[in-house]
Amino acid sequence: MVNCPVCKNKIPVKRLTLLTNYNSISCPGCLSRLRVKNRRTNSLIGGVGGGVGGGVGGLLLTSWFPTGEVLYIVSFIMLLSAIAFIALGLAAKFLKLEIRA
Repeated sequence: MVNCPVCKNKIPVKRLTLLTNYNSISCPGCLSRLRVKNRRTNSLIGGVGGGVGGGVGGLLLTSWFPTGEVLYIVSFIMLLSAIAFIALGLAAKFLKLEIRA
Protein backbone atom coordinates (compact mmCIF):
# COMPACT_ATOMS: atom_id res chain seq x y z
CA MET A 1 0.00 0.00 0.00
CA VAL A 2 1.05 3.56 -0.66
CA ASN A 3 0.81 5.95 2.29
CA CYS A 4 0.03 9.66 2.21
CA PRO A 5 3.18 11.66 3.05
CA VAL A 6 1.12 14.17 5.06
CA CYS A 7 -1.23 12.13 7.27
CA LYS A 8 0.23 8.60 6.72
CA ASN A 9 -3.20 7.27 5.68
CA LYS A 10 -3.21 4.40 3.23
CA ILE A 11 -4.21 5.34 -0.31
CA PRO A 12 -6.62 2.75 -1.78
CA VAL A 13 -5.45 0.84 -4.84
CA LYS A 14 -8.56 2.05 -6.70
CA ARG A 15 -7.21 5.59 -6.53
CA LEU A 16 -3.80 4.47 -7.80
CA THR A 17 -5.42 3.26 -11.01
CA LEU A 18 -6.24 6.89 -11.81
CA LEU A 19 -2.74 8.20 -11.06
CA THR A 20 -0.35 8.95 -13.92
CA ASN A 21 2.82 11.01 -14.21
CA TYR A 22 0.77 13.98 -15.41
CA ASN A 23 -2.11 14.22 -12.92
CA SER A 24 -2.69 14.01 -9.19
CA ILE A 25 -5.07 12.34 -6.74
CA SER A 26 -6.40 13.44 -3.38
CA CYS A 27 -5.82 11.64 -0.10
CA PRO A 28 -9.11 10.35 1.35
CA GLY A 29 -8.00 11.30 4.88
CA CYS A 30 -6.55 14.82 4.67
CA LEU A 31 -7.62 15.76 1.10
CA SER A 32 -4.05 16.74 0.14
CA ARG A 33 -3.31 16.72 -3.59
CA LEU A 34 -0.65 14.09 -4.26
CA ARG A 35 1.42 13.26 -7.32
CA VAL A 36 4.03 10.65 -8.24
CA LYS A 37 7.48 11.40 -6.83
CA ASN A 38 9.46 8.71 -8.66
CA ARG A 39 8.16 9.20 -12.20
CA ARG A 40 10.78 7.00 -13.83
CA THR A 41 9.60 3.99 -11.85
CA ASN A 42 6.01 4.68 -12.87
CA SER A 43 7.08 5.02 -16.52
CA LEU A 44 9.09 1.80 -16.33
CA ILE A 45 6.14 -0.16 -14.95
CA GLY A 46 3.87 1.14 -17.71
CA GLY A 47 6.44 0.71 -20.47
CA VAL A 48 7.32 -2.88 -19.62
CA GLY A 49 3.65 -3.80 -19.16
CA GLY A 50 2.71 -2.19 -22.44
CA GLY A 51 5.62 -3.80 -24.28
CA VAL A 52 4.90 -7.29 -22.99
CA GLY A 53 1.16 -6.89 -23.55
CA GLY A 54 1.64 -5.51 -27.04
CA GLY A 55 4.21 -8.09 -28.08
CA VAL A 56 2.63 -11.25 -26.71
CA GLY A 57 -0.90 -9.94 -27.29
CA GLY A 58 -0.05 -9.18 -30.90
CA LEU A 59 1.27 -12.71 -31.40
CA LEU A 60 -1.88 -14.19 -29.88
CA LEU A 61 -4.16 -12.06 -32.04
CA THR A 62 -2.24 -12.77 -35.24
CA SER A 63 -2.51 -16.48 -34.42
CA TRP A 64 -6.24 -16.14 -33.81
CA PHE A 65 -7.13 -14.36 -37.07
CA PRO A 66 -6.24 -17.19 -39.51
CA THR A 67 -7.31 -20.08 -37.26
CA GLY A 68 -10.32 -18.73 -35.37
CA GLU A 69 -9.36 -20.77 -32.28
CA VAL A 70 -11.07 -19.55 -29.12
CA LEU A 71 -8.02 -20.54 -27.07
CA TYR A 72 -6.05 -17.61 -28.49
CA ILE A 73 -8.72 -15.07 -27.49
CA VAL A 74 -9.05 -16.57 -24.00
CA SER A 75 -5.26 -16.45 -23.61
CA PHE A 76 -5.24 -12.82 -24.81
CA ILE A 77 -7.87 -11.80 -22.24
CA MET A 78 -6.03 -13.64 -19.46
CA LEU A 79 -2.77 -11.98 -20.49
CA LEU A 80 -4.26 -8.49 -20.33
CA SER A 81 -5.85 -9.22 -16.94
CA ALA A 82 -2.58 -10.56 -15.55
CA ILE A 83 -0.62 -7.55 -16.78
CA ALA A 84 -3.14 -5.15 -15.22
CA PHE A 85 -2.99 -6.90 -11.83
CA ILE A 86 0.80 -7.12 -11.88
CA ALA A 87 1.14 -3.44 -12.81
CA LEU A 88 -1.21 -2.43 -9.99
CA GLY A 89 0.72 -4.56 -7.51
CA LEU A 90 4.05 -3.08 -8.59
CA ALA A 91 2.64 0.44 -8.42
CA ALA A 92 1.27 -0.17 -4.93
CA LYS A 93 4.65 -1.48 -3.81
CA PHE A 94 7.13 0.88 -5.46
CA LEU A 95 5.41 4.23 -6.02
CA LYS A 96 6.22 7.14 -3.76
CA LEU A 97 3.94 10.15 -3.47
CA GLU A 98 4.67 13.81 -2.80
CA ILE A 99 2.52 16.87 -2.22
CA ARG A 100 1.56 18.63 -5.42
CA ALA A 101 3.00 22.12 -5.38
